[in-house]
Amino acid sequence: MKKALFELGVEELPISEMESILEQLERNINEVLKGNRLSCKDRRIFITPRRISFILYDLPEKQTDTTLERKGPPLKIAFDEEGKPTKALLGFLKSNDAGLEDIEKRGNYIYLVKKIEGKKLEEILPKVLEEIVKSLSFKKTMKWGKGSFEFVRPVHWIVAMVNNEVLPFEMFGVKSSNVSKGHRFHSSDVKIESVETYIDQLKRTFVLVDHEERERIIHEEVKKVGGNLEEDEELIKEIVWLTEYPSPILGSFKEEYLTLPEEIITVTIKHHQKAFTLRDNGKIKNMFLAFMDGPGDPEGNVKKGYERVVNARLEDARYYYFKDLERSLESFNEELKGIIFQRNLGTLYDKVLRIKELSSILCDKIGVDETYKTKVMRAAILSKADVATKVVFEFPELQGIMGRIYAIKQGEDEEVAWAIQEQYEDEPENVIGAIVGIADRVDTITGNVLIENLPTGSKDPFGLRRKMDAIFKISRKYEWDLDLEKLFKKSRELIGIDKEGFWRDLEEFARGRFYAFLVNTLGVPYDVARSVNHLWVKPLRGILSAEAIFETLDSKDFQDLVVGFERVHNITKKHESRVYDGALFQIEEEKKLLNKFLEVKDKVKKALDHLNYKEAVRNLIELKPFIDSYFDNVFVMVNQEDIRLNRLGFLKNIDDLFMEIGDLSYLVKRE
Repeated sequence: MKKALFELGVEELPISEMESILEQLERNINEVLKGNRLSCKDRRIFITPRRISFILYDLPEKQTDTTLERKGPPLKIAFDEEGKPTKALLGFLKSNDAGLEDIEKRGNYIYLVKKIEGKKLEEILPKVLEEIVKSLSFKKTMKWGKGSFEFVRPVHWIVAMVNNEVLPFEMFGVKSSNVSKGHRFHSSDVKIESVETYIDQLKRTFVLVDHEERERIIHEEVKKVGGNLEEDEELIKEIVWLTEYPSPILGSFKEEYLTLPEEIITVTIKHHQKAFTLRDNGKIKNMFLAFMDGPGDPEGNVKKGYERVVNARLEDARYYYFKDLERSLESFNEELKGIIFQRNLGTLYDKVLRIKELSSILCDKIGVDETYKTKVMRAAILSKADVATKVVFEFPELQGIMGRIYAIKQGEDEEVAWAIQEQYEDEPENVIGAIVGIADRVDTITGNVLIENLPTGSKDPFGLRRKMDAIFKISRKYEWDLDLEKLFKKSRELIGIDKEGFWRDLEEFARGRFYAFLVNTLGVPYDVARSVNHLWVKPLRGILSAEAIFETLDSKDFQDLVVGFERVHNITKKHESRVYDGALFQIEEEKKLLNKFLEVKDKVKKALDHLNYKEAVRNLIELKPFIDSYFDNVFVMVNQEDIRLNRLGFLKNIDDLFMEIGDLSYLVKRE
């Protein structure tokens, strides 16, 4: 059994791609090996900022043998009258690199049955490695070499080995060898002696190729500092991807900067310097833990560099912070009049006014009192003011947070202040923030639909999918029975752009998100999600209906009801009118169904008014025997037009009642 090493040396990889590359390799390596009739007992995958590599353990000497079996031409075409092979047969054999000894006669046809011996590992492995590399996909790629090569980053070296021998092949214009590169600043080229020595040899050149080892080291160094350090898994992972040889640096900044809001200090240290803040008795200290990429800082130059940058950034932040405090938060709205929100969608101040109007409509729908509504209106008018502040201009990550800080500093109501921050959260704890957050998202989604800027494929630059999901989450969290159709159409009216097909495009996008929300977030079975997908305009009702259907799904009564619904739904699909006259009913069974329908309809409507979908479903089940009896005794599609249309109109009303629960025809039959 053999071991194989593959290393692709590249320019600095973007952090946003590294997790995805790992996941794809975990999946794709086995698939490509299997597709080439190879297997390995184990594998290790590594990624650093400058290399993508993996080791395959216990590979076979060669591919497994296989048998090619292919149907050929009919016998009467394959051989002439004298029994000699025709051009048709010879051509078939040539195209499959086979001879007459490889064919069999089965019935009236020729079959090719050819044993294909597996190629040696060294012969097939270059093709396998190339397939693995080409199987990777990225958010964005780069081209080089006059545009002839394309990958996530330009490739500079390739190491390919089987045991201790080089596996020769070429990709991206680079020939494979056993020469890798050590740390960019602390080492040079390194000749890999064998697959076994790869990890240790790179370690001696200050490259910890195993990302799990780098993560382990960072965790250990964080723990050494003690419990006062703010451990941040997301930041740890980021440092893992940024470094090949992480080494700790404990630095400090001037105590005078502790007068700044902690959020400013944290964003300066964490987001801009990729370092950890420290606390003492819950309060932030003037110290930080950073990680350099290299074997250490014996002279302290890197530490001084970090401290110089952190102090300079905090000095800038202090200047901007106190400058901002010289003005009222609301006064920054004046600057919003000169900041474009998006092309053709006006300024940020225009957006604020639209948010305020939509928030007012939401308040009326939810039923908040006038005192609370006043707070919502105040939060709406201040919702984007901090965008124009100097601190947020310098530190965009603090949008919303600075609005909250400035609002509290200037004596605004605390709920209003927190709403300014929480409007951006997917599930805000602050009710005012939830209202303003929905209004903001509705405006953004509507605007992007109007300017034809909806997400395509994996691209969603304005985060519209997440915004739509947040609307559903907030509706569910607070149990708000919203009518999104009215809200989105009002939003379009406020923006003032008339676009043909606006509602069609918006509905297609929203239905897709509601389905994904039900399945991926709430764990609703796909067929149940499809059955209630049309209820996205009233998301709380759609969610409650899905839960009620799911709970009742496996009962025999409900499965019988589904059959009854399908009979009603299928016959009325193309019928639009709901008009009917019970006086025209001629047969006893249609009179009985009418009476039962009116009784059940009243109970279902009352249950739905109270959002009790489980009760509504139980009431609907009562219709089942009456529907069966109706179709057993009543012929709907009679030739007499007035009778036929009257019956269809009546059944359409029953169909409408069912559709308020869901389109049960989407449900998969349960045993």
